[in-house]
Amino acid sequence: MRQLLTTVLFLGVSLFTSGIVSAQAPDLAPLIKDLASENEEQQASAAHRLGELGPLSKPAVPALIEVVKAGSVSARSEAIIALGKIGPAASVAVPELAKILRGYSIILKYNTLQALRGIGSASKPAAKQILPLLESNNSYLKIAAARTLWAVDPGNKENLQPIIKVLVDSLHVPINEVRSSAAVALSELGAPAVEPLLEQLKIEYKENHTEQCKQICDVFAHMGAQGEAAIPTLIKALKVENPELVWHAANALGAISAKPDEVVPALTPLLKNSSPEVKAHAAIALGNFGSAAKSAVPELIKLLADSELNVKLDAASALGSIGPDASSAVPALAKAMQDGPTALTLTSASALASIGKAAVPEVTKLLNKDSSLKLLAIHVLGEIGTESEESIPELLKLTKSDDTDIRETAIVSLGEIGPKAIKAEPELIKILENSTGTTRNKAVYALSKIGSKKALPLIKKYAESDSDDERFRLVCAWALLRENPTNPEAVNAALPGLIKALSDENALLRREAASAIALSGPLAKSAIPSLKEALETEQDQQVIFEIITALAEIGPPAAAAIPLIKPYVNSEDMVLRVVATYALARFGKLSESAVPLLEKELKLHNEQENAVTLWALTKIDPSPARAKAAIPALTDLLTKHPNPDARVEAAISLGEFGIKTPEITQALKTAVKDKDPRVQKAAEEALKKLNS
Repeated sequence: MRQLLTTVLFLGVSLFTSGIVSAQAPDLAPLIKDLASENEEQQASAAHRLGELGPLSKPAVPALIEVVKAGSVSARSEAIIALGKIGPAASVAVPELAKILRGYSIILKYNTLQALRGIGSASKPAAKQILPLLESNNSYLKIAAARTLWAVDPGNKENLQPIIKVLVDSLHVPINEVRSSAAVALSELGAPAVEPLLEQLKIEYKENHTEQCKQICDVFAHMGAQGEAAIPTLIKALKVENPELVWHAANALGAISAKPDEVVPALTPLLKNSSPEVKAHAAIALGNFGSAAKSAVPELIKLLADSELNVKLDAASALGSIGPDASSAVPALAKAMQDGPTALTLTSASALASIGKAAVPEVTKLLNKDSSLKLLAIHVLGEIGTESEESIPELLKLTKSDDTDIRETAIVSLGEIGPKAIKAEPELIKILENSTGTTRNKAVYALSKIGSKKALPLIKKYAESDSDDERFRLVCAWALLRENPTNPEAVNAALPGLIKALSDENALLRREAASAIALSGPLAKSAIPSLKEALETEQDQQVIFEIITALAEIGPPAAAAIPLIKPYVNSEDMVLRVVATYALARFGKLSESAVPLLEKELKLHNEQENAVTLWALTKIDPSPARAKAAIPALTDLLTKHPNPDARVEAAISLGEFGIKTPEITQALKTAVKDKDPRVQKAAEEALKKLNS
């Protein structure tokens, strides 16, 4: 499954220090004891810390309930919040929490509503106490009640109309925070809220309430795929005279990203609009459709020469999102990259990297020039990776450059090309033998990435040497770990340095360190505290991806990281959503608190992503009901998904379900004839299980 997520990208070489801490389960006894303290601050602090531990604090639930009954206001508030963070495992607290909703404290009622939402469907018995709060005079409380009522009892259609009325009415409250909360709540309702919102949009438009119209468009944008029914109305909104409303509608259409055959032709004319904001947002929206927006490429190319920088930036970004189908834009993007300014240079370079192979000749030309962009061009070729094969001769020349940055970046990019760059092996071995410092570190990296076998004895020798160059020995140990990640000796040798690298200032090093840790799975459990600490502060999305993957591969011992991983399940980035979902699945039943969140995500994304979510739910809750719900998606994934790792995982899961149906049997029989031998084997094993 690791390969299903992504591939490793780069390696840096600088190291800072970070100690190694042994992973261990949290000791709750002192915190539970503090809950009974007469010191209010100590009591509240203990409740807060238990909340931070999430589901791991389940044993503290009875003590937290006692605090809810009789603690100070601050301690009660922290205990209520903690119960919500513990999630479904705190369901026994629902009766006591429901009592608070009949009280007078607004802050306690507000926190209780949040907690009941965190506990999920087990809070349904509290619905009778939640319903009256829809009539509250406090806007914050009304919105919280609406969100919670829908979350705990989504099947109750009688509640739907009053919930939507409260939220739609709240869009008129003259407080930005209230309107924003109402918009978020409406977007969470998804499809059921679309028709009422469309009716409201018509009313607001007739009354010339532009701000409310824009806000409703933004709600549709937040709904994503759930707002699909709004597409016809939003397309009509593209033709109104108000440019602000036009670009909000365009933004919503891009966020919904459905029906490209209708939406792309409607958005494309906006690229000629006189308003820079409209052109920019239309470009962004088209980019969200990826290759389905390829018909807009000619008009997007024209925008690269627009007078407004933001328009040019968004056009370049959209072309990159369209990817290889935007190959006709390569000359214009190459020119924009060279003309600048810096922001356009970098955005155009990123777009060329996304277009891939078609961009290689144009980018390679920059290697032959005495250009200030030579270093950036080398980076782009490395990012393109395996499809940059034709640039290998020029990159090899640059490994002899007197400029350290040029030389070392060329070495790294050869590594990124991977096994196709094996022809560079002799030259890279020479660099390893004859260079010092960071250059030879890069050579080790590149040799490992291209799959060099000839260099392994030399790398092993350096890794075991008494050299004072700690960084060099670390890179060598990393290379050996990649070659044999399940060797305890290799893991023990490499792990201390890799843990240090998680806190390095170089994002490339942090990313590669986390990736290497992931390769060793449970053998790397001593890295858990450092991985958690890194995840709390990391901003680079690719590093976050690798950190979550490492925690996932370590498995259940890393379950303490669940509260840190859960927020990425509803990330705007699809890759982060998938890796977070995968990680929660790896933790199994320990991820129980994430079930409501995962169920909600099923309403928001495409079939392939939903298949991963359904698969994850069966790992967290291996009940017959979950298995039956996942079968259609997994059989479809098994026979149609382009990634063989995904097909293997689907076959394994269908076998583990133990449910024999004609649908499953046929899918597995089809998979037995799969082109990939691993899929064949997994399907055969699954059929044996079902027939035994």
